[in-house]
Amino acid sequence: MEKRQLTNVLNEILISIGFKKKGNYWVINGDVITKMVNLQKSNYSNAFYINYGYILNSIPLGNLMMHVYNRVTSLDIEERDRITALLDLESNISDEERIKALKEILQSKLVKKIQAVNTEEDLLAELKKRPHLNDITLAIKEHFNLE
Repeated sequence: MEKRQLTNVLNEILISIGFKKKGNYWVINGDVITKMVNLQKSNYSNAFYINYGYILNSIPLGNLMMHVYNRVTSLDIEERDRITALLDLESNISDEERIKALKEILQSKLVKKIQAVNTEEDLLAELKKRPHLNDITLAIKEHFNLE
């Protein structure tokens, strides 16, 4: 598989739910929250990461890409390894199998989550589900009065 085919899978899924593509990013600009998905290439191999997150439009971004950052992955080790293998374009998985599996994973791990966050209250509820807030910016913690 080539990066172009991976991008086509993301286009198919994200554009159908309202995202617009800009380079390696897909964006939905909302009144309160901007949603973003980013395809990131590994520096070490022909592997990729799918990052997604949110920008609160009322808070300056500074030099950040997003205020709240996530990655398509899993806490389940086997599922995480499967996602890693699917996004490693050098792994020995047929294009047909890779595309089918990626579409399923993106629907469950990305689309459902990103469609559930539309307001500041939704975002706060998502943040409260996290085991820790170590990777959340100070501006967001202060905005939501989080410790």
